[in-house]
Amino acid sequence: MYMPESHTQKFPTYNSARYAYAIHLLSNAVEKSSPHETTCCEGWDVTEVIEHAEMVLSMVDNINKEDPLTSDKPATGTFIEKLKGDIEQRYTEDDLNQEVTSPFGDMTLDEFLGIIWVDTFTHAWDITDASSVDHGIPSEMAIEAYKIMQPRSKSMRGPGIFNDPHTTTSDDPVEQFIAFTGRKSVNSN
Repeated sequence: MYMPESHTQKFPTYNSARYAYAIHLLSNAVEKSSPHETTCCEGWDVTEVIEHAEMVLSMVDNINKEDPLTSDKPATGTFIEKLKGDIEQRYTEDDLNQEVTSPFGDMTLDEFLGIIWVDTFTHAWDITDASSVDHGIPSEMAIEAYKIMQPRSKSMRGPGIFNDPHTTTSDDPVEQFIAFTGRKSVNSN
């Protein structure tokens, strides 16, 4: 298992632990990032990918709240750090069993976290790729991401989502997942 037992024991479910781990990867990516580098996301630099990731994380953080908190937009990257620090206390079993209306339909919050972590994980790769630093993504996590997203392949393709998949000859699970998302490294020829 790629998540240490000491990490998974801090969370009520595997999905919430995996979501927190994806936030950890994203936080590390932001910390090492080069803000103005061009990413594989057409027209976006690293700062814009971070801002998008924070928008998604904010939506997730507020999905089970009746009156979502609104506040001034914090400095780019600070919401990720705050969420990383608060994530261990964020979700109880009651929260995770709550039904929510997600972009993937009605489901429990736990089921939603079991899908949406892939977005966070993918943007960690986008940021590290553009910044030419190690992504630190475990192969097993990429395999899980592929298994979650592959059945949703048709519904996830299009502008602002995933592009058509690229062919890869790589045996590396992270590279295979990234090719599946339609992404190509900005550092490849």
